[in-house]
Order: sequence, then structure tokens, then C-alpha cells
Amino acid sequence: MITINIPDELQNKISDFAMLACQTPEQAVLEIIEERINHKSAYEETEYLMKSETNRKRLDKAIKDINNGIGNIIIA
Repeated sequence: MITINIPDELQNKISDFAMLACQTPEQAVLEIIEERINHKSAYEETEYLMKSETNRKRLDKAIKDINNGIGNIIIA
């Protein structure tokens, strides 16, 4: 068992989010944690790419472009 101390303000946000998803707050938190763990390989790949100066510049430019609304999102 894991005990997590969550500040009141965040507890309220979690409760609101859980209600929208028809979940208990505990289910919502567990789902969020599982999602983060499942994305570990993506973080590891990004870390690997960031080791190269060229790749780091490309990733930084891509992030800036996304933040500026430049580019296309393709959903397959």
C-alpha cells in the first residue's frame, strides 16, 4: 500500500476530474500514474535523442513550432 499526501487544492481538482470521468478520486489518480509509467519509454527515447546537439535543436524547434501553432497534427 502506498500513502500519498495530496494538498487540499489538488484534492479538489482530482475530485472534479474523477467525477467527469465517472471514477472515484482513487481510480483517477491510479489511472494517471499508470499512464505516466506506460509513457516511460517515450521519456527514455527523448532523453536519448537530447544527447545529440542536432537532435536537441530539432526537438526544441518542434516544441516551439507546436507552441506557436505551426505544423500539422495527423491522427491515423
